[in-house]
Amino acid sequence: MTARGQQSSGREIERLTRAVEAFTSATATLEQAYRALQDRVATLKEELEEKNRLLQESLERQRCLELEALRHSRLAAMGEMAATLAHEVRNPLGSMELFASLLLEDLGDRPGARHLVSQFAEGIKDLNHLVSNILGFTRSPVARHTTVDVIAAIEDSLRYTTPLLAENRIGIVRQYDQEAVVALADPELVRQVFMNLIRNAVQAMEEGGTLTVSAARGPRVVAAFADTGPGIPSAVGNRIFDPFFTTKERGTGLGLAVVNALVEGLGGDVTVQSQAGRGTCFTVRFPAAEDAGDAAVARAAGHDAC
Repeated sequence: MTARGQQSSGREIERLTRAVEAFTSATATLEQAYRALQDRVATLKEELEEKNRLLQESLERQRCLELEALRHSRLAAMGEMAATLAHEVRNPLGSMELFASLLLEDLGDRPGARHLVSQFAEGIKDLNHLVSNILGFTRSPVARHTTVDVIAAIEDSLRYTTPLLAENRIGIVRQYDQEAVVALADPELVRQVFMNLIRNAVQAMEEGGTLTVSAARGPRVVAAFADTGPGIPSAVGNRIFDPFFTTKERGTGLGLAVVNALVEGLGGDVTVQSQAGRGTCFTVRFPAAEDAGDAAVARAAGHDAC
């Protein structure tokens, strides 16, 4: 091959080499761009899946809110109806209770008949208590804050439930502060709270037992009701104040819900301590009346009745 031919062949090889290098570089660039595009597509796919998930959750929440709103609407309608019925039932119940008390007086010399009428009277009291719970749950009573002798309120509630306690073989142990225990609350609502807690304790002690009631004054007025029943299962402990929830064969599940609502409405709080096989203690705390005595406050500070 001549020198000119060799020179021409060298230039061709050089051009071919540059072309191969340019092709290789372009291929590498394309591969890099393709990988970047793949990464971007994967990222967009993940973002789309996340947005779809969020959209699905949002739609699910919206459906839940719609169902909850419908449920609340139905409950409100049922509550209004229950309140109306309870109010209408309370009037004849009051007359029946009055007639039963008069009949008991007339039957003083007939113990057999008197016993039957007393059972009838207790049934009326139970119905009246149920009506009060329904009204207490469906309506928000306006609290009439005044000074309340908590010990006297407990004793009034115990007197009212004496037949119920005796029938169920429930003994009473009292643990009261020597000083005045005066709360700032509504006396009628306080008695309703105590009545519900006493009845709840009786229902818990199906085989009989002991109910320990206590009252003390600390930074707040404390009243406690401790039973010797089987205790509350830990699995349902956080639901006991839910309306219509009950672990008992009897009962509407409104008693403790009413207690919680009334106590909160009075500016207090209610807590529960329970141990399997050793009973349950409900502790209610009310604001203390200012004139109840600073000495009792200092002496009983931090006192817990349970």
